[in-house]
Amino acid sequence: MGSGGATMSVMRLRLVLGLLFLMLAAVIFTRAWSAPGLDARFDPVRMNLGGVLALVFGGLNLARWYAAWSYLRARRTPVRTPLQPDPSAARPEPPNPELDFTRSEEKS
Repeated sequence: MGSGGATMSVMRLRLVLGLLFLMLAAVIFTRAWSAPGLDARFDPVRMNLGGVLALVFGGLNLARWYAAWSYLRARRTPVRTPLQPDPSAARPEPPNPELDFTRSEEKS
């Protein structure tokens, strides 16, 4: 497997981990509605801290995924050499016969 395949698998891992951490943070922060008994069994301060850390890790993984994705997308985008005219903007013009220096001058 080349380096391109390894890059894609690391990118996919970062995306999946980022989404997983964000879902975990959502579950932790909505525990009062989804599972009311958890607040009685666990320390709510530690649960909130875990939710904040899950948000941080999710955001970090998504930011690293987005940075790698935008870098690879920018590398794939073809660009023109700077300060060069756009070739599609040129209009085709017929050749000027006065500037044809390949024919010899006829003397009369």
